[in-house]
Order: sequence, then C-alpha cells, then structure tokens
Amino acid sequence: MAKHKNPLEKELLIRMYLSDTSIKLTDFCTKNNISDSAFRKWLKQYEEGGLEALARADAEIKEILPEGLDRTEENYRREILKLRIENERLKKNYTVRVNEDGEQEYVRLKPKNSK
Repeated sequence: MAKHKNPLEKELLIRMYLSDTSIKLTDFCTKNNISDSAFRKWLKQYEEGGLEALARADAEIKEILPEGLDRTEENYRREILKLRIENERLKKNYTVRVNEDGEQEYVRLKPKNSK
C-alpha cells in the first residue's frame, strides 16, 4: 500500500505544480509518483478550503496550523514579508537585539572585516 502524504506535502506539490506553468499535469504526476485523479482531487480541495481541506477525513490530527493563528490571506502575506525582511537582514549579517531602554536595534553578528 502506498504511503499517504500529509497535508503539508500535498500543499508543497500543489505549489510546485502551480509555479511551473510549462509542465503538464500528467507529466508532473508521473514524475512525483502520484495518480492524476488524486492530484486533481487535491487541487480542487486546496482551491476550496486551503491547507485544512487537504487533511484526510480519518486523520487523527484535525488541526494543521497552530492554535491562535489567523488564517486570512492578508496575514499570510504579512508573515511572508516579515520572513523575507529577516532573511535579507541575516544575509547581511545583522540581528535584532533589545537594548536596556526596551528599543530594538540592529547589530552585526560579527565585526566587519577591515581588509
């Protein structure tokens, strides 16, 4: 019997498929060892109900996302933006620290090389 994919794996496959418009559904499914009918069903479920809709009905875990997390699209966009900013800051070797006054300041993780 084939291994069942969890909702996060299904969402990853759906996003990969939707991001590449040049590939046909059948080729994508063959490449990832998924049946065409199952993948079409996942796409429909994902469009209708998002990540929660991809959970199997008999799954023990009904809640996919942590408690208290707002699921609106706008909040997802804000979170992605925050993560992108943090990623760029870390690439430049900066981190956020709270000083004695309670204010955030950006400090270098390592001193700049003077060579």
